[in-house]
Amino acid sequence: MTLGLQRIIVLRFWGWYYTRAVKGLIMAWKNFIIFVREYYSIPLLLRTLVAPWRRDITRRPRGLDIKKLFEALVFNLISRGIGLIIRSVTVVIGLVCLIGVIIFGFLALIVWLVLPALLAFFIVTGALLLAG
Repeated sequence: MTLGLQRIIVLRFWGWYYTRAVKGLIMAWKNFIIFVREYYSIPLLLRTLVAPWRRDITRRPRGLDIKKLFEALVFNLISRGIGLIIRSVTVVIGLVCLIGVIIFGFLALIVWLVLPALLAFFIVTGALLLAG
């Protein structure tokens, strides 16, 4: 392999490493963020936070039976309370996962950008230690 071809290969590698590969890493990071948001249905759960659990409600009875009205009211309030608790826990878990994906993606991007310099530093330091 000629010296000119080697230079072209090295330049193309570094061009790829700091352009297309970084774009690919950012796109993968974005896809993970979208996946976590959609997997936990965070926007939907926030919109339906106090909706009855599994749409389980009791219809108001006909007539003026206070006992039946109170039973329906209590059942519907309990159903909404259960829905609120389960949706809140799911949203919190989803947000924790989302924050984890954001932090991990940021760290992966930093490592990707710094890794070549770090590798060169370790090679030079190792060579100097061996030469000693």
